[in-house]
Amino acid sequence: MLRFSVLLVISACGSPAPPATPSQATSAPVDRATVPLDVLGNRPYVELALKASDGSLRMGRFLVDSGGGGFLLAEPFARSLGLTWGPAEAEEGKQMASVTSPVAAFIGDLPLELDAGRIIVLVGETNLVPRGAPGRADGLLPGHVLARYHVVFDYPKATFTIARSGALPPVGAALPMPVGQGSGFPRTEILVDGVRHGFLLDTGASFTMVSEVLLKTWGAAHPDWPRHPGAYGEAATLGGRTLETLSVAKLQWGDATLAEVGVTSQPEGTFEKWMSSMMAAPIVGSLAGNVLKQFRVDLDYPNQTLYLARP
Repeated sequence: MLRFSVLLVISACGSPAPPATPSQATSAPVDRATVPLDVLGNRPYVELALKASDGSLRMGRFLVDSGGGGFLLAEPFARSLGLTWGPAEAEEGKQMASVTSPVAAFIGDLPLELDAGRIIVLVGETNLVPRGAPGRADGLLPGHVLARYHVVFDYPKATFTIARSGALPPVGAALPMPVGQGSGFPRTEILVDGVRHGFLLDTGASFTMVSEVLLKTWGAAHPDWPRHPGAYGEAATLGGRTLETLSVAKLQWGDATLAEVGVTSQPEGTFEKWMSSMMAAPIVGSLAGNVLKQFRVDLDYPNQTLYLARP
């Protein structure tokens, strides 16, 4: 999700049952955890357990955002944990403050490796889902944390798995997935009209985005492709600024051929300059939930490989 990325990279059905809380004692180190994945408005959510200052555990609902830059906490949830933080600074219209007390977080029984310098409280914010979009989140689990692991978004089966490197056998067709150093942002490529394009794989965004230059190019070449000003239809769940919406008749992602894929456009330079500077190689867009929800998506970050499988 593009929101919140810059500052934090440098320093975006019914309710499932909550995952098991961390065991008080285990006979062997935990190398993986699988928990329910709740997808709402094309965005994936999981439950995390965080240790409060009194030693108890608090369950929080987190947006899993491979394109997000910081481990973010909404202020009420941070207060419920008894955390302390420093002075707030304004960034992208938000008040952000660095946490100064220790934070321990778990998915199932697996303790997460967090970068203490990138744990941020959004002061005054009660919900980290973009305004106008469905859903609620107490926090955001970002790319630089995911990048330590092999993670699986099994959208069709509504499960999320996170595992230490080498602990999990991959499933699906393998594709290269260069990972941005520091950001943890994963890169993939798609093919449209025989041309290959680099994209951020962005689980935190609900709808696929491209540069306005690329959308205009596609629209000019295919005047029959449906095109609308602003956010149209399902794209309205994206939040933020949207210039146009276009339906791409056909695109190729690895071995998968996709038809009638909706994309929206962002101002020129958003991807070509700003986001590309945080990627392993240049990009012109981000592949998001409206596409990802059709797949089991294995992101083997340590080996920089993506695996795609369909039901």
